[in-house]
Order: sequence, then structure tokens, then C-alpha cells
Amino acid sequence: MRDTTAAAALGVLAVILVGPGPLWVARWAFLNQVPRAAVVLWQAGTVAALISVIGAGAVITVPLIADPGLATHLPPLQAAITVLIAIFTLTVIGRLVWSLIKVGADTSARRRRHRIAVDLLGRPDESRSVRGLRILAEKLPMAYCLPGLRESRVVLSAGALDHLSGEEVTAVLEHEAAHVRARHDLVLDTFQALHRAFPVMVRSEMPWHRSQLLVEMLADDAARRRTGPLPLARALVAMAGSPSPAAALAVGGQEIALRVTRLAEPDPAPARRRLLAAVVYALAAALVALPITALLLF
Repeated sequence: MRDTTAAAALGVLAVILVGPGPLWVARWAFLNQVPRAAVVLWQAGTVAALISVIGAGAVITVPLIADPGLATHLPPLQAAITVLIAIFTLTVIGRLVWSLIKVGADTSARRRRHRIAVDLLGRPDESRSVRGLRILAEKLPMAYCLPGLRESRVVLSAGALDHLSGEEVTAVLEHEAAHVRARHDLVLDTFQALHRAFPVMVRSEMPWHRSQLLVEMLADDAARRRTGPLPLARALVAMAGSPSPAAALAVGGQEIALRVTRLAEPDPAPARRRLLAAVVYALAAALVALPITALLLF
């Protein structure tokens, strides 16, 4: 019975971490001040949920594998809970393996196809310091990047060059170059695969959406350090709602109003930002340690 209780507790913890828990954390506006630490926190919650699910399955099935005769002596309620937890664990593990393979393969294929199209339709621009820059003959102001292990592309439309000032174009290019340098695509692709491991009926989409937004804020910070907040804020407003490929990272893609408001606010003092980041990193470590500690105690 103790094993069943431990497994049920870990299962409940997993559901909280992927369901109502993220809705609560999403209210923490201070996370926007430390986007890198905040991304780690969101990922830690999903990793902790996966550990909880796999741990629940291990706690309840390992004793039965070691001694199959125990299964015949389980009370009906305990047997039903055991079966449900085992099915849920196998479902999550199967979905995790499948999503790790599928997300990486599908995203890479889409970016590769679009990179080929951009090379055919766009013109190279070597007058700027951004490597792999292509200019598309598109009237709408838009900008996005197609990160890759060997060949990355930063795409800018002719409309963006027409509508934006020189400083604003510099801010946009620095934003996209920051995505490429930091390989934010790997962060998001991996997190998307982990997130999809849980069935839709029990997971919240909040961690995925917030991680996308926080990655854009990281690139915003890189651009702000280069040009200041005002050129980037103007560029964000001018490019709000601009189209971009599904597999790309686009400057105008995520919650423009919130990002512009954030740019308008004064930067927190460096000491305060470091302290806040340290607290968030510690909370992320505690989240991952929670199910591991529970496993050790049980």
C-alpha cells in the first residue's frame, strides 16, 4: 500500500506541475526582469513533472517485477490504481520519445526547406555585419531568422528597410542575430518536445507560450544593449503582427504590447537583477529536487 501511496502522490505532483501550477507561476510579473532564469524555471517544472511520472511508474512496478506474485494479492482498489499509474507512465514515456524524435525532425526539415526558398528568392546583403542576411522583395515590414547548426539565415523584407529607420533596422537585426548566436531554437525545440510528452487533457499550454515570450525578451535585451530601448520599441510596433514561417523566430511574433511596455520601464539595478536571478535559479533547482527527494524518502 505504501508503494501505491507514493506513486499516487508523485502522479498528483506531476499533474499539478503541468496543469494548475503554471497558471499560478504565470502571474509572477517579476520573471520578465530575468528572462533567462525564468526560462530555466519553466523548463524545470516540466522536467520535475517528467521525473514524477517516471518515478511513480518505477515505485509501483519495480516491486511487482521483482516479485510477480504480489500482483495476485493486491486489493481491487490498489490494483486499479496500479494499472492506471502504469498506463499513464507508459503513455508519457512513449509520447516523450516520439516527440523528441518528431519535433526535431519536423522543425529541422521545415527550416531547411524555407532556407532553400529564401536563398532562391532573396538577395544576399553583405553590407551589414549580420551573417547569412537575405533581403526579400516583400512590401510588408517583417524580419525573422532560421537558425541552423551550420547555415543560419536572418531574413529582412524590403518593406522593413522602407518603413524603419537605420537605428530601428540595426535593432531588429541585432534581435535576430541574438537568436542565432544563443541557439534559442534548440531551447524551444527541446522544451516543446518535453512539453508534448504530457497528454493535452492534463497539461497547460502556459509553459510553452511563456518560454516563447521569454526567449523573445532575451533577444530584445541584446538589441537594447546595442541601440537602446526606443529604436527597438518603435520597430516592434511597426512590425506587430507581421507574418513569419512556423519554424522561424520572428521579432514581431510574441505579445508586442507587453514587450514594448517592458522596454519602456527602467532596468532594475544590476545587484537586484542578480539576486532575483539567483532566487529563480534556486527555485528551479528545488522543483527538480522535489520529486527526487520524494523518491528517496519513499
